[in-house]
Amino acid sequence: MEKLTAEQVNDLANHFLAMAEDLESYREKNFATLSDKQNKQIKELHQLILKFSDDFYTLSAFLAFDEVQSSLSLIEELKIKMKITLQTLQDIQKAINIAGSVVTLGNAIVNIDPKAIAEALNCLQNVIGL
Repeated sequence: MEKLTAEQVNDLANHFLAMAEDLESYREKNFATLSDKQNKQIKELHQLILKFSDDFYTLSAFLAFDEVQSSLSLIEELKIKMKITLQTLQDIQKAINIAGSVVTLGNAIVNIDPKAIAEALNCLQNVIGL
């Protein structure tokens, strides 16, 4: 069996979260007809599904950071090129575009989105001219 990517594990987390939310909606909608035992059982199952979702998000973060680590040398190269470019840059809009691309990359990393990380790295490379 193939290993799951960070993006796939993140999708799993989203699915489990949605299932937990649906179960909780069901419990709330049918609260009046549930026995105390049934209510407690559904609530406990809801919490277990939420825990799986949280665990998947955590796992996704670890996998994404493994994927990001392979990009660290490129990020370091971009940092050096950015510093050199900004030292002599006269085009203020290009400086704003570079900064915006760095923000986009940071956001993608924080949100543990491997696809967005790759896109942001590509964009930053294009803006800097690497």
